[in-house]
Amino acid sequence: MPTSQPLLTALLFILGLTPLWTQVRAAEQMPRQVRLLLERRCVTCHNEQESQGKLSLSQFAAAQRGGESGPAIVAGKPGESLLLAYVSGADPEMPKEGPPLSDTEIAQLRDWIQSGAAWPKNTILTERSSADLNWWSLQPLHQPPLPRLRSITRANELRTPIDAFVLAQLEQRDLGFSSAADRPTLIRRLYFDLLGLPPTRKEIHRFVRDLDPHAYEKLLDRLLASPRYGERWARHWLDLVHYGDTHGYDKDKPRPNAWPYRDYVISAFNMDKPYRQFIREQIAGDVLWPNTTDGITATGFLAAGPWDFIGHAEVPETKIDGQVARHLDRDDMVTTTISTFLSTTVQCAQCHQHKFDPISQHDYYSLQAVFAALDRADRPYDSDPQVERRRRQLATRLKELKQQQTALQEQIEQKKTDPIRKLEKQQKKLQTQLQKSSAKATARSAPAMGYHSQVAQTEATHKWVQVDLGQSLPLDQILLFGAHEYGWSDFGFPHRFKIEAANDPSFRQPHMLADQTAVDQPRPGARALRFAGQGHQARYLRVTATRLWNRRRQGNAQTKDWIFAIGELAILSNGHLAKVHNVTAKDSIEALPSWGRQNLVDGIYGKFNLPDLAEVEYGITSPTNGYHSQMVPAADTVKWVQVDLGARYPVQQIELVPARPTDWKETSGFGFPVRFRLEVDNDPKFPNPQLIFDQEQRDFANPGNQPVVVRPQNTTARYVRLTASRLWDRGGEKHALALAEIAVFSEGQNVAQGAPVTALDSIEANRWQRKFITDGFTSRTPLWNVEGLLLARTAVPADQQALETLTRQLEDQLRGIVPPAMRRQQEKLHAELAEIQSAMQTLPAQQMVYAGTVHHGSGAFRGTGHTGGKPRAIHVLTRGDVTRPGVLVEPGTLRIINHVPAQFSLKPDHSEGDRRVALAEWITHQENPLVWRSIANRIWQYHFGRGIVDTPNDLGRMGKLPTHPQLLDWLAVELRDRGQSLKRLHWLICNSRTYRQISNRHPRGLRTDRDNLYLWRMNRRKLEAEAIRDAVLWVSGRLNLQMGGPGFRDFVLEKPEHSPHYEYDKYDPRNPAGHRRAVYRFLVRSQPQPFMDTLDCADPSLRVDKRNETLTALQALSMLNNKFMVQMADEFAEDLISHYDGTQAQLNAAVQRSLGRSMRPDEREALTAYTHQHGLVNTCRLLFNLSEFMFVD
Repeated sequence: MPTSQPLLTALLFILGLTPLWTQVRAAEQMPRQVRLLLERRCVTCHNEQESQGKLSLSQFAAAQRGGESGPAIVAGKPGESLLLAYVSGADPEMPKEGPPLSDTEIAQLRDWIQSGAAWPKNTILTERSSADLNWWSLQPLHQPPLPRLRSITRANELRTPIDAFVLAQLEQRDLGFSSAADRPTLIRRLYFDLLGLPPTRKEIHRFVRDLDPHAYEKLLDRLLASPRYGERWARHWLDLVHYGDTHGYDKDKPRPNAWPYRDYVISAFNMDKPYRQFIREQIAGDVLWPNTTDGITATGFLAAGPWDFIGHAEVPETKIDGQVARHLDRDDMVTTTISTFLSTTVQCAQCHQHKFDPISQHDYYSLQAVFAALDRADRPYDSDPQVERRRRQLATRLKELKQQQTALQEQIEQKKTDPIRKLEKQQKKLQTQLQKSSAKATARSAPAMGYHSQVAQTEATHKWVQVDLGQSLPLDQILLFGAHEYGWSDFGFPHRFKIEAANDPSFRQPHMLADQTAVDQPRPGARALRFAGQGHQARYLRVTATRLWNRRRQGNAQTKDWIFAIGELAILSNGHLAKVHNVTAKDSIEALPSWGRQNLVDGIYGKFNLPDLAEVEYGITSPTNGYHSQMVPAADTVKWVQVDLGARYPVQQIELVPARPTDWKETSGFGFPVRFRLEVDNDPKFPNPQLIFDQEQRDFANPGNQPVVVRPQNTTARYVRLTASRLWDRGGEKHALALAEIAVFSEGQNVAQGAPVTALDSIEANRWQRKFITDGFTSRTPLWNVEGLLLARTAVPADQQALETLTRQLEDQLRGIVPPAMRRQQEKLHAELAEIQSAMQTLPAQQMVYAGTVHHGSGAFRGTGHTGGKPRAIHVLTRGDVTRPGVLVEPGTLRIINHVPAQFSLKPDHSEGDRRVALAEWITHQENPLVWRSIANRIWQYHFGRGIVDTPNDLGRMGKLPTHPQLLDWLAVELRDRGQSLKRLHWLICNSRTYRQISNRHPRGLRTDRDNLYLWRMNRRKLEAEAIRDAVLWVSGRLNLQMGGPGFRDFVLEKPEHSPHYEYDKYDPRNPAGHRRAVYRFLVRSQPQPFMDTLDCADPSLRVDKRNETLTALQALSMLNNKFMVQMADEFAEDLISHYDGTQAQLNAAVQRSLGRSMRPDEREALTAYTHQHGLVNTCRLLFNLSEFMFVD
């Protein structure tokens, strides 16, 4: 006899077991029909917001708890479940609206409850309309058969299957195709459509004269293979994702690294990347293809839109404004993703259930949960796959070594004695004291460490490095400074070495200045070593290491890790720091910016530069910056400043000391002229100047902090003048001349100190005055104290000495407790770690892309990086209010397609990237009809000016219905099932009879179909702003076809440190950098480019699925008078004059270039007369302003 269910249940509970149906209820899937039934017929009145009878059926716990009458669902007990009682019977109480449930539906509910009422954990039911899922765009995709045509004659006109669908619709309206366009029209149409540029005269003539019946198809193939194609069609895509190069909002700060995403899109179109892969890369490329350039740069899609700098960087997330900013940021990611790929208006469900489409608030916030860990930030990548592979290998090995090192260190920690721990505490205390005393200087110090040789296998290997002073100089003092690395201040300093001087670079006859090769020398620590020049004069100086230093300081030969390193080499000559012209070495690791030959003489002494030494260590500061001219907008303005020495002096040396102001952002070489000359005279008006230094023919490399030293021969003078002919660019179209000091040495004395100064002009403000150029100070330190500052470094502070003594004591004691085998293992790990780190430093610097990524936070902004990228908790917000969080949601997507599962099968320990992968897989599912209908419709729209659905971002109930639904499905399936090639879709469309029609109108067509919805002719289309601008440059012979890289700026940026001002009126249209294609223009959100904006350019703050097409008087005025157009007309005319003789030839070429055809007789007469009266430049302006130039038939 079968056991009854109640008895079985009781028995299980007696035995301490849980009924099977309650165990599996949370794990099983709720039957789809049951879920749809509850959502369509019950949840409307019984949900979290509106619980009639105090009953909610949106969550299992609420349904089990029930309302005023008791539990609605009792798992395993249909007879006790009030839900069944209310919907059953001859006159059921529920549902209140609509017909009663059918017997089948009641049976489905009963069976579900009987089997345990499976209800997956965290599943929330939401209201759903019974008619929602029947909408046309949500139906499965099937390629329809070609329609039957009434006319066999017309059927012969078909070129592709597309034509059959279009012609069938035309026949229903008693219409047919218009005539085919002629070849000049077709080539111009194709060029602008596919490339966004006009064809050349040569290309038009070749196509028109080509007798091959397949000439059109060959042209189509050639254009689709052009790199210009990707630039043209990427622009359409960038409109959709509202790409911009600034953040937008109030503080519209630049995004200097947004451009790699733009380049990715261009490349993807040119490569004809399969559309499924194109989507998946943009949503989760960093997870699916983590080690590829495209996989990283494609995620710029997630960060393409606006970002509230104030709401994120200045307002913490604890404040409401900060919470709103972050909510809107996730909304932008969700809306951009769903509208771009699925043409669905998901954003309508932020505050309530979607009123027209089957999208619930829960669905919307489930999508927000997909992006809950992401923010926007620069993320690094390697553009070279080999470099990326090498970096990854090194990083993997580095991680392994650090893990081994940690494990070994734990073993050593267990062996430490109390005296050792006491020494470590003393060491830490001293290190803290030293760090505090030098914190200010350390913050200013550069990353450059000095010179570092290649690693040698043995300590006895000889290594050398030498400097070239440019000419033979008296050697007063030579100072060697140790390098600061890994906590040591004499890293790599050799145990034995020698210093030699010579006048030939091969050192065939050297002078020995210091021989320290007999025995090991004491470690210098932080003290600079000083050696006398012994009265020698030489051009070259060489330091040779004869016993190298082991990078682990243990001196154990088994490490095979011997090096030679020096932080800085300084040579004092005639009481001044000698300028070094070049550094050579036997070998060098050249791991910039840390290690390099030139870092040996870069002015970083250990870890301090001279201003740091003077200001921080010795309390010496400069009260002035120096001299600063008035600022001018043009760089090629002449400025001069001169010094009156008071008498005639023999001039042996002149030093021009660059400014490095203290009241400006850290800038070395501030104001130093780009081109200049140095002259002397005995008359203040310089009637007969003697030129002693000429740098006016080419740009002078900015010297940074190094003085520029000029040594004239046999020169005696009273006045010294510096004339700048090309000024330093201060930014914001401001150019100036500035210097900290002009020093003039005669017989070893600075005779310019305190001398009167005159200048063409001067700002005379605060720390900038004429007289400060001879006050004896640089912008930071006394000029005369350089020698003293350097020599002072030969003494070591007591704290530093104590620390180094303590460190050596600690090393000795550790050596006593650590077994030799463990020491060797430790040294081996240290050596390999150093080798790996050195190898990583030699790799090229990574590029950056502004993308969706886990952010580690900055300023007030706290990303998810501090939690390892753990996604934020996402709640349904009641009425979209961030202060009213509702139920917690899990990542998921839209439950709008019956045949595509919407729930993500994610592991409990899934990563944030797994969420994005799941969304990408759902969007690109073979059976997701929206994604394929959406892109097919977009491609059609960009070819014809109107989509098959005229609301390209909305295929839902708020959008328009398709004019050719079967054609749209045919195109979608063709794309999906034939490799997802967009180029193939272009080819099919452009090769169709539909596309190749003329654009002329006729009365019957206008009567029947005024708006040409059914394509009885081709649409005449106005060019977009970018195509107009590019065509103007192309026709003028000035278009720069450079591809990729940072965008050009057609503005002057002012006040970038706060709220940037983008000054378009100050930009010079003659600048060839701005003559690239418009797709490479730096796009500003808050301040659109006025000329482009007038021509209906897309607003990068908005997702633009369809450009505005307006005709205004302002457009005509702009095309005629904008300074860009005026300049290009000049360039156009100049190019015509340089290539053609005579007005007629010039006019023929002008019309052919600009309009793609020859002049007609009536035009010839009118244009000739106009040109004679107003000039060729104005004729070019007239041609640019013709509607025929701006439109394509």
